[in-house]
Amino acid sequence: MGSDTKPQHAELDTTLLDRNSFVPLYYQLQEVLKERIESGLWRPGDAIPSEPELAAALGVSRVVVRQALAILEDDRQIVRIKGRGTFVARTKLDARAGGLSRLLAAPRPADVSIKILDMRTTDGGEAIRVKLGCSAEQPILRITTVLSLRGVPLAITYSFFRLADVPWLRAVAAPGRDLPADLTLAEGAVQLAHSELSIETSQCGQFEADRFGIAHRSAVFLVLCTEFRRTPKGRRTVPFEVARAEYRGDLLKFDLEVSTNDRQSIQAVWDLTDLGSGVMGGPATGSRPADRLSRHP
Repeated sequence: MGSDTKPQHAELDTTLLDRNSFVPLYYQLQEVLKERIESGLWRPGDAIPSEPELAAALGVSRVVVRQALAILEDDRQIVRIKGRGTFVARTKLDARAGGLSRLLAAPRPADVSIKILDMRTTDGGEAIRVKLGCSAEQPILRITTVLSLRGVPLAITYSFFRLADVPWLRAVAAPGRDLPADLTLAEGAVQLAHSELSIETSQCGQFEADRFGIAHRSAVFLVLCTEFRRTPKGRRTVPFEVARAEYRGDLLKFDLEVSTNDRQSIQAVWDLTDLGSGVMGGPATGSRPADRLSRHP
């Protein structure tokens, strides 16, 4: 990410903290550090000064520094790596659990990729057809994808669509290649509505283990999902995708969130675990120090 020069502390001094304020020093300090992160002065992956360096520059005790860093760590602004130091965390990442279509609701950041592992037409089986609401004569498209963040695979999804619903997706999807980052449901004039899903813990098979780079039968989250879309006039919703997704249990966790618009609506959102934050947020070899003390559908 840059040079290995030592951090410079010219912009950090005792005048940044108000000793006469009723606001505790540790809270003032975390605001000072957070401002440098959120302003971009300290970039994701940058090493920040050590506890002794911060204490000396700002004229406070290491206890105060430790309390301030704890707040930033809890808020996932920073990540601490034993034996290496403290670094600015990558942008917070969370996403609503669901099928491939949920990932296509909006353009993806540059460090997020969706790779096509397999694509074929299939009869789907009776259970899939019932959930999609299609007849035995209607062909079904099955697409297998892997979702990765900064090259680290996080989830493998097996998606089933009515073939007639996704000609725009089939036209650009090619096994072994990533979907275009700017490909969205707008290409097919699709507007998602609600999801029906279940989440349970499971163990990954050999296929998933090989692609995740983890041991066979490692823990995963199994998500079974039906995504619904709005009809063209928006008067009702119909099934659009049936999906089975496996999310890595070592790097991800799930939270349930109540919709702010509909208190009856609950959605499952995945986020990085502490280990995942270390893997994703930890700097690459040669990360530059923070030499100026400074995203779901």
